[in-house]
Amino acid sequence: MRSIIITSLLIIATCALVAGCQHGPNPADTVRNAYGWYLRELKSGVNPLEQKRTELKQFVTDNFLASIDNMRPELEGSPFMDAQSFDAKLSVEKVTSDRRAATVRIGLSGRLSGQHVLNVYLVKVDGRWKVDDVKLLEQLSLGEKSERAG
Repeated sequence: MRSIIITSLLIIATCALVAGCQHGPNPADTVRNAYGWYLRELKSGVNPLEQKRTELKQFVTDNFLASIDNMRPELEGSPFMDAQSFDAKLSVEKVTSDRRAATVRIGLSGRLSGQHVLNVYLVKVDGRWKVDDVKLLEQLSLGEKSERAG
């Protein structure tokens, strides 16, 4: 009887740990989901920064929304925010995280937008990862890209 109770407690503890670890998307998934949602909205003719703020808040912090509203120059020209980069493909290059903060280095490359490397900074808010900042690290024009390849 005692071994059944101990086994049951171990199973419950394991399930609780697994459920706790599976608490929503990880930082890389959050970035992919946010960018995918953002592009779908833009392609449908909606400006999510103005018309879909409530939905946007599921992906970004209030601080990031304030940065967008004040549109720092590096954000305004960022391919992460620019509607002209509809064709950009996102690739996750590196993820570093702890329990409260994460950095996801992404590559955005596209026929129209060229190639860009960005750091997306996330924080955990109420158990969910949210984008808190975006910084452009490197930008390659199409000519530079082909020079590096050749």
